[in-house]
Amino acid sequence: MWKSFRYFLIAPFFGCIPGEEAVESPVEKPAKKQSSGGKYLGHTEEPKPGAGNRLQKWGLALYWLFAMLYWETLVHGGMYGDFRGSFRFALGFTAGLALLIALLLGFLPERGLFPASIVLSVVLIFVYGSQLVYCFIFGTPYSVSQMGLGADAVSQFWREMFTTMGDHIIWILGLLVPLALLVLIYRVRGLKKPGWIRRGVILLLAAGLPLLAYGGIRRGGAAMFSDYYFFTSTKSTTAQTMERFGVPMTFYLETVHTEEPEDPQTEELGLNLPAAVVTLPTEPVETEPEELPPVYNVLDIDFDALSRSTENEKLIALNNYCSQLPGTKQNEYTGMLKDYNLILICAESFSPAAVDPEITPTLYKLTHEGFVFNNFYNSYPNTTIDGEYTLTQGLYPDATRGKDNSSMLASSDNALPFALGNIFAEQRGIKSWGYHNNIGSYYKRNLSHPNMGYEMQFNHSGMEMTGYWPTSDLEMMEQSVDDYIHQDPFNVYYMTFSGHYLYKTSQNKIAEKNFALVKDLPLSSHEEKAYLSCHIELDKAMEYLLRRLEEEGVADKTAIVMVADHIPYGLLKWQYFELLGQEEDFFDRFKSNLVFWVGGMETPIEVNEYCCNADVLPTILNLWGFEYDSRLLPGTDIFSDSPHTAVLIDRSFLTDQVWFDSNTGEVRYQVDESEVPDGYVDAMNQRIAAQFDFSAQVLRNDYYRFVFGG
Repeated sequence: MWKSFRYFLIAPFFGCIPGEEAVESPVEKPAKKQSSGGKYLGHTEEPKPGAGNRLQKWGLALYWLFAMLYWETLVHGGMYGDFRGSFRFALGFTAGLALLIALLLGFLPERGLFPASIVLSVVLIFVYGSQLVYCFIFGTPYSVSQMGLGADAVSQFWREMFTTMGDHIIWILGLLVPLALLVLIYRVRGLKKPGWIRRGVILLLAAGLPLLAYGGIRRGGAAMFSDYYFFTSTKSTTAQTMERFGVPMTFYLETVHTEEPEDPQTEELGLNLPAAVVTLPTEPVETEPEELPPVYNVLDIDFDALSRSTENEKLIALNNYCSQLPGTKQNEYTGMLKDYNLILICAESFSPAAVDPEITPTLYKLTHEGFVFNNFYNSYPNTTIDGEYTLTQGLYPDATRGKDNSSMLASSDNALPFALGNIFAEQRGIKSWGYHNNIGSYYKRNLSHPNMGYEMQFNHSGMEMTGYWPTSDLEMMEQSVDDYIHQDPFNVYYMTFSGHYLYKTSQNKIAEKNFALVKDLPLSSHEEKAYLSCHIELDKAMEYLLRRLEEEGVADKTAIVMVADHIPYGLLKWQYFELLGQEEDFFDRFKSNLVFWVGGMETPIEVNEYCCNADVLPTILNLWGFEYDSRLLPGTDIFSDSPHTAVLIDRSFLTDQVWFDSNTGEVRYQVDESEVPDGYVDAMNQRIAAQFDFSAQVLRNDYYRFVFGG
């Protein structure tokens, strides 16, 4: 039976069926007579010409074609769950690479074909497998630029990595199928070098299949968010590119597209928008004539003079861009919290699912008092450092291909005049404190955060946390509050850690610590309960903080602003939406809480404008009455009368008129379609592209230093 089974496996490769004449095995074995009484296996005489012998010389190409298309299909299914029409482009590019590999290996001595194929197969299994495991953990594939975090990621996430591999062992074993087939083929038939004619055919196919795929991409047009746009734009996300063009082509595009993004010229950055789009009209509002002209949050910057002082075209283009923006008007909330203390918190994996009046009563209090933002959306599906970067610097991270480091690390030597630690020191003379209960070297926060004006303390560097993964937010509060609470006023920043994935009590000390409080909840999975257990620790930390503020008599002069770094990627979609008690939806997964608790505010103020992470910093700057230039930040003061948009990192967006999914092109109208101005979606896409380009250029060119000196 085994003989029949192995012949069945290799027949498609060599045209063999049981009973046909076999080709000499690389290792001679004693002749054994087939049970059918026919030919001998392992004979040493020269095989006769025939279909099996001819197809054997195609074996190398057929193996690599099968292996890479198999890996691509398997990993794509694991990462995306479905196969859209654009997946045919991934198959074309991957098939071309597979045949190129077979062609190059064919120049090796015949005895080297098998070991070389084994080594290369193992490498590719690791590449495809690492993408699959990363996606199972974080919800998206990793980019070439993230490979630099490899050592840190392994040292910090090895528990999650091995646990995830165990939870998805069928997928991991599935990656080994081509390798097992290669070993079987070699043992039964051996590997032969293709002749020159076959090499020519393989070369033509290796070139022709990718060209056919590229031709299909071009035929779809070059509009924004078309397949051609995703293929050529440096601003495509890794997930968007990999879904359409496959793992190898994505790595290639991210490697060769190392040029900086397009220069921010006026038309390219969407400055010439229709007036209706700029103002985002809703219902007309009758207002009294203004007695005084409006005051804008802008500084006295002579952009023309700055442009005359340099020959750098990128800096000149940035000047042109900023000079044509109106800025945001000051409003009734400008300076409202000028004398308040500020505690800014970037909360690990915090979400509405963590808020419950019984389980996390302090988080419930914080989200229902002060300013209550009903349409805040978190821009980030994962990657803590990107969410933290936008919160603290008010810029979108550089999402272009070819970047070397995270935007936070890249900003370590830049001038950051609007970072809260720096602006409190410059305009108020106040020292700012910063805390994170993980080690400072991870994501190199020990380099980036002091540059934002914070005197930082980390685990094992100013604080000592018990346990290891994750550590306690409550302990961080207990070890830090006394540093600043007697300073009047104070400015503090926290990056929490207790809410971190992996949500298993066997792997997560914080989940285990509080699990008794959630173990009897009527939830379908252990992970959901563990997620709540982790956020009970954050709730305890906030309870301790509020109690200390009350005890010291400063609660009524303190505001707490808290934003999640990203959505809780450690929960599967169905688990997250079960916690929320609603049906799965792409946009609702990103809907989040912007905590803006203001001590002494008796009645909550509800805010319905759409907003996101980039809007938090300009809103704080306006509320505290700082002198800043709103034209130099892509986000918008949420209390201003400027256009309000919630923007996701993939450049999907939500307004009070339209929700747009950049991945599918879906448009959900929030009003009657006839009420939406012509060209609204295209103009909004240009406007958002301009904001992303602007953010990347500010970072890459240290633009704030050019504007303000220093």
